[in-house]
Amino acid sequence: MDRESEMRDNLFRVVTVLYIIIYARLSKEEEGKTPEEQSKSIQNQIDICQRYINDEQQKYPNIQFKVVAKLSDDGISGTTFDRADFKRLIKLIESKQANMVITKDQSRFGREHIESDNYMERWFPEHNVRYVAVLDGVDTYVPDSANNDMAPIKNWMNEMYAKHTSRSVKATKKKNALEGIWNGGEPVLGLQIDPNNEGCLILEPKGAEIVKMLAELVLDNKSLDEIVDILIEKKIPIPSIIKGNSRNLNKEVEEIWDTETIRDILTNEMITGVMVQGKTTTLSHKSKKVIYLPEEDWIRVPDKVPVIIPRERFEAIQTMLKSNKNKTTKSHDYLLKGLMRCADCGHAISIKHFKDRKNNYVECCYYKKYGRRKEVCTAHRFSYEELEKLVLDNVKNECMQYVKDNDLAEKLKNKKESKEKQVDLRLKIDKCNRNIDKLNKSIDKMYQRLDAGIIDEDDYTRMTKNTKAAINSEKLLLETYTKDLEVLKEKKVKEPNYIKIVKEFLSLKKPNRILLSRLIEVIYVNDDGTIDIHYRVKNPYKDN
Repeated sequence: MDRESEMRDNLFRVVTVLYIIIYARLSKEEEGKTPEEQSKSIQNQIDICQRYINDEQQKYPNIQFKVVAKLSDDGISGTTFDRADFKRLIKLIESKQANMVITKDQSRFGREHIESDNYMERWFPEHNVRYVAVLDGVDTYVPDSANNDMAPIKNWMNEMYAKHTSRSVKATKKKNALEGIWNGGEPVLGLQIDPNNEGCLILEPKGAEIVKMLAELVLDNKSLDEIVDILIEKKIPIPSIIKGNSRNLNKEVEEIWDTETIRDILTNEMITGVMVQGKTTTLSHKSKKVIYLPEEDWIRVPDKVPVIIPRERFEAIQTMLKSNKNKTTKSHDYLLKGLMRCADCGHAISIKHFKDRKNNYVECCYYKKYGRRKEVCTAHRFSYEELEKLVLDNVKNECMQYVKDNDLAEKLKNKKESKEKQVDLRLKIDKCNRNIDKLNKSIDKMYQRLDAGIIDEDDYTRMTKNTKAAINSEKLLLETYTKDLEVLKEKKVKEPNYIKIVKEFLSLKKPNRILLSRLIEVIYVNDDGTIDIHYRVKNPYKDN
């Protein structure tokens, strides 16, 4: 074979077949540009890569050039590698289905210089992949190439371009906001984007009438719960349906209004004719994490949107909403607060407090919210005081049996059993570490869903709160098992921490919530008033 028609890979072997991925990318900022700027379009990028392959085939006739995939990410910033088709590209390489990647230039590959450098200088060579950026002359199969040496500098320049673009976009949005030009997004109920001018908002009559009706009901001293009932009785569609938004609604409750939705509408200053923007920002051009700005930093421009509710009435509505908020409830530090869940639907069990009553009661939150309007779950309504006594009696009996069964000193005298316990504790420690890692990854996924707009900030806060509580529980168990293992290693007869917790509970006339939560993971309340308690600490000498 003529050496001039040879090509050698990163392992210095003669190349006979190249399985090629053509990759293209177009960011949101590049969409809808002039014809000249359209040279950056997806198809144009693919055509340039295809022409390069044709030229290479002429240059290396003894090599087969096979295109296995044409991948593209449309409307995705190059500052992130969290792109659907880019991930497919990586999977094709990892599964040995491709050994060459071609892009029009380095910027199409990415605009984050650290990750781009890592792929071009380390990851691709380690996976024996040839990477080519056609217009930049980068080819990782060509040793001692000046263009390859310049690639990191070009990657840095590409990131600086992205950083500059991000700053320009932010500056443009701020300028628009200061001038009362709408920057996009979904406006409050009663307003809509002018189809002839995306920077203007106009009245949406159907929604505006609903907003006025909500205002009248609040000023008529109706509670938000009462307003929800009125809206359902009148069969008023929820805002998502009015606006024609496509989203996955719970079919059981899709036409049911939420009190917080009503509050959000009536506290939105835009219904008074004031354009309000600049409520959020992001950390940087690399991070899309949303930062909520203080209210005093919001940009307000009056007389830029139609007035739905006059300012005087708006202020009166705010006063009514504040005075009526939680007017029949008061927060109390109940012993079982936060520990109870409905055994049937899995939702939390709330505690209803009455100022002038001796006894209070518990109720399923899902039923409380929807049950009077839809057949979802049942009330699970029982006396809280009786339920608390039932729980405490159950825990006391469990703890007494635990202490009775647990003759730790005698059991640790047996060396063989001690070794077995060490093995068991190590397995438990390993399981705790795996659970903690899994839960942390779950929080990361929730954040990605928040960042992608799949869930809102309230859902993110609620879900991460439960997950963080589970992490803390696992860390408590991890600490307990680790200390117990240390005791066994030192061959000392010492009570583990969970025995101390049990004895501490038995020594108190009335335990506190913190101690109870260390013993109990969750209390499931059944429809017949019975309970199922899931303990954090299991009796190792009790058959389960």
